[in-house]
Amino acid sequence: MCGIAGYLNLNGSSLDDRPGSKEDYLRGMCHSIHHRGPDEQGMKYIGPAALGMTRLSIIDLSTGQQPISNEDETVWIVFNGEIYNFHELKERCEKLGHTFKTRSDTEVIVHLYEEYGVDCVQYLEGMFAFSIWDIAKKRMFIARDRMGEKPLHWAIFDDIFFYGSEIKSILTHPSAKRQLNPVAMQQYLSLEYVPSPSTMFEGIHKLPPASYMVIENGQVNIQRYWSPSVDTVKMSETEASERLLQLLDDSVKGRLISDVPLGIFLSGGIDSSGVTALAARHVSHKLKTFSIGFNDASFDESDYAEQVAKHVGTEHHKEQFTPNLALNMMEDLWKVLDEPIADASILPTYFLSKITRQRVTVALSGEGGDELFGGYPTYFAHSLAAIWRSMPGVLRNGVVAPMVNALPVNLNNLSFDYKLKRFISSAEEAPMVRHLKWMGSIPVAQHSGLIKQSAFDTIGGAPFKTHDDLIAWLRETRWLMQQISDRSHVVDTAMRLDTSCFLADQLLVKADRASMACSLEARMPFLAHPVAEFALSLPPSYKVRGTTTKYLLKKTLSPLLPENIIKRPKKGFGIPVAKWLKGDFKVLVDELLEEGYVQRQGIFEWSYLSKLLSDHYEGRADRRKELWTLIMFQRWWHKFFNSQTPIGGCELDETLHIPGRAAQIAQLQTSAR
Repeated sequence: MCGIAGYLNLNGSSLDDRPGSKEDYLRGMCHSIHHRGPDEQGMKYIGPAALGMTRLSIIDLSTGQQPISNEDETVWIVFNGEIYNFHELKERCEKLGHTFKTRSDTEVIVHLYEEYGVDCVQYLEGMFAFSIWDIAKKRMFIARDRMGEKPLHWAIFDDIFFYGSEIKSILTHPSAKRQLNPVAMQQYLSLEYVPSPSTMFEGIHKLPPASYMVIENGQVNIQRYWSPSVDTVKMSETEASERLLQLLDDSVKGRLISDVPLGIFLSGGIDSSGVTALAARHVSHKLKTFSIGFNDASFDESDYAEQVAKHVGTEHHKEQFTPNLALNMMEDLWKVLDEPIADASILPTYFLSKITRQRVTVALSGEGGDELFGGYPTYFAHSLAAIWRSMPGVLRNGVVAPMVNALPVNLNNLSFDYKLKRFISSAEEAPMVRHLKWMGSIPVAQHSGLIKQSAFDTIGGAPFKTHDDLIAWLRETRWLMQQISDRSHVVDTAMRLDTSCFLADQLLVKADRASMACSLEARMPFLAHPVAEFALSLPPSYKVRGTTTKYLLKKTLSPLLPENIIKRPKKGFGIPVAKWLKGDFKVLVDELLEEGYVQRQGIFEWSYLSKLLSDHYEGRADRRKELWTLIMFQRWWHKFFNSQTPIGGCELDETLHIPGRAAQIAQLQTSAR
């Protein structure tokens, strides 16, 4: 596992022909992502190309240094990720006459590229982002894995093509420019994340999952290389369950290969519990498992995790997560975040990664199970929406809705009133619109009230006026959504939407940044492309049946796990942010959503923010999603644009000056020790 960064003169001239030190530039780009690979750093300059990496040693600890070349040093690579079938691929290449200098999976890609060119990605099973410089063809080839586990960003400034695992590596170069992307800002405010290929920076892009780039003759060409079939598999439940168990078992077994200590994130949910049970079948020692707990019982799953650990027989480690810890960690986390992510679970994920890294270097986790096998309650909520819409309007809107909205606010995790209020708020919308609204934060239609008109005027108007505009953009940029038709089952529609958007651009970004901030490699067995292809081919009834979610997955894993783990209600890996905003997290509100700060910033209407704040603090409504989305945006803005004026026309101080802030933080730090 590594971080990669580099650049290419698009005019083909040598790096030596440009002003400035090529060594200093590339070294700075790599240093900015040092946390991704603290073991060593490698750099190579070849004519117009610069390739750099920072390495976290997992496979072939002694000879796996990068960049790595082919036999005659005409093809060079920097690589981030793991190729789980590299032993078979190495044998294949050796039979074709290739000679290997190392035991690393990186070198396999070089020789596959020699044989198959850009089609080499078709042979790779794993998570990856890599850059190859082909000296003979004067071609740069960059690729990203099918599901989007490993990140890759790119940009063109001053006739230079840049790439990097994280945006900060590009921004480090003096040619890079910082300018807010208004399209991404609206996407973030509604979705709580920035979907690829957008980033929050104008001119900087994400390479989408399952895609590669060819940079040749000064031109950039992007192609998608993987499109699972849309045909529904025809097999019995028993056959499907047997097939799924074999695919998951193979995936888990392949992800146990490591030359360093390995453990498992164990929440006690069915996904991580299933991974743990399957992994235990392939090791002769006690697996190390890791979980965290909360004082708030509505969020705490640690008892379930301990039960699974005891059932499987693991060496289990548990720590308690508190608001004091969360607040203290936020600044450390922001050192590695380049875009806002409004998923508050990034904080416990980061903490879990920190405690896990104290004992192991690699951790398996259960990401992908919900999106691929139907785990979210929003999936069966679409059936309830059909019932809701069939009710007479006078009953819906004149009787039931007012009664629901009058329910007292309960800030517990997924409380009854919270779910019911979110349900009726969007139940009458079209399927994709209501799904995005249920999962997201601030509806697009409300942006005109939230964002100052002067800010919109600066960028020539709002890119999106409604959620339909946002969905149209997502359809154009998502191959899974392009497979959706008006005849598609609503569950399939929602799951393909989540797999191509929420999973790829929020959950996997969260997992990558939180784990790599701790120099921990996270591996995700559910995201093996044979598993994903099979899941996408299953009929909706094998995923959601009535109000039962993950129907087939539960049937498949039931022989391996305690019955109450299979049947337990889903909690999700979140934090009590609604309550904490009224307690320890109030300092964040005072700092980042303070009226004077907001007015000087010039982006948001204070009247809109003031209403959100009063609703939440006076108990009229639970505004956790909207407030956390805005807090994370404000913290991102402060990091990257604090003294610049790309939008809104204001300049802010380098530091935030909020009365009492220093004393509050000092008190929290003292109590956390």
